[in-house]
Amino acid sequence: MAWLPSGAAAGPALRGARASPALSSGVAAAVMLYKRALPPSSPLLSARPSATAHRFFCQLLERGASTVYLGRWVHSATCSVSVDDRPHVELTDGSNGDLVQKREMVGAFQRIPMVMPATDILMSAQRKSRNVPPTKGIQNIAKRERNKGAKQLDALMKELSVPLRTYTENFPRRRDLHPYERSLIELTFGEGYYEKVLGRVDALRKKITSVGKQHASVCAKSLTKREAEERLTEGRKELEEVFQRGQNAIEDLINVAKALRSMPVVDPHIPTLCLVGSPNVGKSSLVRILSTGKPEVCSYPFTTRGILMGHIVSNHERFQVTDTPGLLTRHDDDRNNIERLTLAVLSYMPIAVLYVHDLSEDCGTKVADQYITYKHIKERFGDRLWIDVVSKCDLLDRATPSRFDNAADDGVDDELRRYREFGPEDAIRVSVQSQTGTQELKQRVHHLLTSQRARIKADTGDDEAVSEVR
Repeated sequence: MAWLPSGAAAGPALRGARASPALSSGVAAAVMLYKRALPPSSPLLSARPSATAHRFFCQLLERGASTVYLGRWVHSATCSVSVDDRPHVELTDGSNGDLVQKREMVGAFQRIPMVMPATDILMSAQRKSRNVPPTKGIQNIAKRERNKGAKQLDALMKELSVPLRTYTENFPRRRDLHPYERSLIELTFGEGYYEKVLGRVDALRKKITSVGKQHASVCAKSLTKREAEERLTEGRKELEEVFQRGQNAIEDLINVAKALRSMPVVDPHIPTLCLVGSPNVGKSSLVRILSTGKPEVCSYPFTTRGILMGHIVSNHERFQVTDTPGLLTRHDDDRNNIERLTLAVLSYMPIAVLYVHDLSEDCGTKVADQYITYKHIKERFGDRLWIDVVSKCDLLDRATPSRFDNAADDGVDDELRRYREFGPEDAIRVSVQSQTGTQELKQRVHHLLTSQRARIKADTGDDEAVSEVR
């Protein structure tokens, strides 16, 4: 059960509250539940109900309360909220403190509404509004015509504005999204663009509502039939012009919706293998032999420009595989948005890492640079389950000057020298072309993802235990 405010202007008025027959008002019910949350020694237990209620709701107003939750579970489009039997408050600024524990879930992009093209919205609104008849029983011609005009203008206004309200209310707010999805929005559209597009759509809705109400009111005051018809025509024209001037916002929202729906969904409850490495080291080729994913495989860097998903089915178990864009050797602040997609997956999703190395330098990145990037990622995300793979091992038999020139090794530490020759410790050598090491890789990956499943279950159990304690 949830008590929701009727609106910002009305304050924290309760609606939809269900009280027992013994309680005559929602305030009395709130007081009773509020007292249940107090310790036995609290002086508020003996306070008068009116004083307690006043104090309780004043505290809510001061803290900017938007919702009072009662019960066990409150479900929204983007997350599930776990609460206990005491009254809880969700603050409008999102700072819930320890009162409410949110379980952020991915997949909000697949639940966003379909956005109709602006021309379709306008044509539908025009057709429906013209079919609105006057109120029955009006004998006077002038009164009947002005009644019809006001009703048709009101209908046109609503048919244009209601879809826009639906979009702004049902597109997820970025603050309610999983951190991974928040980062995808920022990296795909740029900082603030998503909110800007929704703001433009909402501004168009408000403008249509204002113009529609104004013209409907003017039409309702017409003195003659002719005057009512003229004001109806004028109102229709201006409403349609306002909508057409702002239709670019709707088209932009359509493009945003298409981009969001095309983004891959990574289920955090399914073990996921994330392939990481420098550009063109062979990550996409490994995804093809490990999973159902069919990423593009080319001989130039940054073939993968987004997060690509595949699945592994092994021993009747299902796992996920993600192919990520390559990482260059530079500071995180200097990375482009394509590289930051990789960091977003590593930072926010419970994944196991398959790090790919190309010691042949066929990828175009020097071994020394690959080593620097590898050490940085390993230090930052070393708590993840991990497999190292040396790809293109069939090319390592071909001597290259950068690997075997003794002069080039002057000043190189032993660790880097060992990395040049053998790669990281316990790395698997694989060649997709000759199928060398592929079976061993598949076995290691299955073992790794099985361990990842156990880790996910353990983390989920810990979260549920914390929830029960709270």
